[in-house]
Amino acid sequence: MLLRVAAAFWPTLHHPDELWQYLEPARHVAGRPWVATWEADAGMRSWLLPLLFAGPLELGEQLAPGTGLGVLLARLVCVAIAMGGVVAIAGLGWRLSRAHGMVAGFAAAIWFELAYFAPRTLSEPVATALLLGAGALLAVRDIRSARWAGLLLGLAVAVRLQYAPAALVLAAGMTPLDRRHWLNLAAGGAVALAISATAELIMGSVPLAWAWHNIHQNLVEGRAAGFGVSPPWWYLESLWQLWGPAFPLILLLAAVGARRYPALFAAALVNLAVHSLIGHKEYRFILLTTAILVALAAIGSVDVLRNRLRSGRSVAQLCGAWLLLSLACLLLGSATRQWGSSGELMSAWRTAGTVPGGCGVAMYRSHLNISTSQLLLGRDWPLYEYDAASAGAAQTSAAFNVLIAPARHAGELPAFRQLACADRRKQRFCVYVRPGTCHAISADAPHAIQSFLRRHDR
Repeated sequence: MLLRVAAAFWPTLHHPDELWQYLEPARHVAGRPWVATWEADAGMRSWLLPLLFAGPLELGEQLAPGTGLGVLLARLVCVAIAMGGVVAIAGLGWRLSRAHGMVAGFAAAIWFELAYFAPRTLSEPVATALLLGAGALLAVRDIRSARWAGLLLGLAVAVRLQYAPAALVLAAGMTPLDRRHWLNLAAGGAVALAISATAELIMGSVPLAWAWHNIHQNLVEGRAAGFGVSPPWWYLESLWQLWGPAFPLILLLAAVGARRYPALFAAALVNLAVHSLIGHKEYRFILLTTAILVALAAIGSVDVLRNRLRSGRSVAQLCGAWLLLSLACLLLGSATRQWGSSGELMSAWRTAGTVPGGCGVAMYRSHLNISTSQLLLGRDWPLYEYDAASAGAAQTSAAFNVLIAPARHAGELPAFRQLACADRRKQRFCVYVRPGTCHAISADAPHAIQSFLRRHDR
């Protein structure tokens, strides 16, 4: 819990989707201005997570507006859900023996990827925790547990549609061949779909239509491929970069642990295969696979050393070995170079939101795909994507008095003075201000954020 809470306080984003797919829509749920991307216009995201995050976000805005407290509270909700996944892994081990439970639970608790992703406001960590919980309940093999497992499986698929094949394999492999078990599993799944449909109705959308739009936009229209395509073996390369020589060791131990829970291992491999066939790849997409491999490897390590684990001290030593392995992968692998690179952008927006008399903010000649966020600003001021050389720039420049721009463009902004730079060395995100107020312009003006996004299909 401490590791995950500490990661929640880390002022950075793993991926823009944390903001623009979940937290910005959560602002909309709370009735505040938001930045709607093309995914929102296409209706290809479930409203389940934005509804979940809306309460913590609004509570943070009410208690400490403009401080980012709302984001922290939303992340802590994710931490609470992720802890359920840790408990589930410990439970799977505990069904085998005390040593299995302690080692599996400890490895899940301290493994660097699981701790890092836990507070991320993304679909993958939430769905991973739900599916692990479902697996632990299915291992109990009683009817009441099957009902709750069905609920968790359904919610996981509603949160992360791409995990549906893995959820199906998990259900088929761990549910007894008994009609009552399957009926209860289906009943739980139906409740989950009803919850998801209710979320769509609350937001005025057609229930579950987002699933079709998601498939159509990404697989038929190929929209996801527009953000980059990687070869099928990319995930294996990524695991090697993150885990290094520990990769074959973890895979071997997971294969040993798979004898205890073959359906879990099969779900991990199916999830890896499904995502490997999809052109656009991001490491977080296979978080479920990573979590299962670590869990089974921890169980497998106890099986391999079972003759030597005859005391609490020997179990503690094995836990210590897992801690050292996690630290080695974190420090020697590529995680620290790949993750958490947006702290400067977040800091710049926070600074912009504290400018006295601010009434509008523009991002000037940004190199990022989408960098203008109502949530990061923490204010309801209008937002703009601005370029002094583009059409309508003169009219737009009167609509804001705060600007975020790279320092190298300072000469193009004669009316603005530099207030601060979030990154003093690179100076990519500096905040500039000008005296005076803002003159409102139409939301359809070329540089107004929503007009800009629609025009560029972003």
